[in-house]
Amino acid sequence: MIDVSASRMTALLCLLLTMGIPGRSDAGAVASDTFLQFSFNGAVQATGCDPADPAGAFCIGSSGTPTDILDAPPWLFTAPQSGATLLVTDVLTIGDRFEVFDFGTTLGLTSAPVGSGDCGDDPVVCLGDPNSSKRTFPLAPGNHSITIRSLTDALGTGYLKVTAVPEPATVLAIVIGMLAVLAAGRLRRQRT
Repeated sequence: MIDVSASRMTALLCLLLTMGIPGRSDAGAVASDTFLQFSFNGAVQATGCDPADPAGAFCIGSSGTPTDILDAPPWLFTAPQSGATLLVTDVLTIGDRFEVFDFGTTLGLTSAPVGSGDCGDDPVVCLGDPNSSKRTFPLAPGNHSITIRSLTDALGTGYLKVTAVPEPATVLAIVIGMLAVLAAGRLRRQRT
């Protein structure tokens, strides 16, 4: 008899979805599925991090989640036919907020930070902090040229992460596979 609990199905779905996402973007300097650090010094356009961007501040990566640094903006990549998402988050001192642009056109603002404090240097931890500024932006298929402007007069860093949206055929295959597992479990329970 196959006993498939809801938590096991959720874990299986997460694993299968992760497997269906490509490891790198189609073109350009931005790696897919990696938290990439940028820096800013005042209410101006963000830069990359030194040494990849000599005009940027020297950045110290996350002490938890594996990260990398960005070179000089704009940050270029090509989203696949299914599109992509762009995640932007503040780290360290809470209070910074960003406006995100694609080819000079605003995509919008990250959330307004709440209060003060420090969420640490790990982008995953800061994403879980309800007080830090963050937002996910949907991106259409094709070329993208991302720039970020800090809205606060401070010195700091943040992270962006580009993730491909799974192709509809991949999602359909996952759903069909899950339904087959559930059906097999029901058949076996009915036989006993």
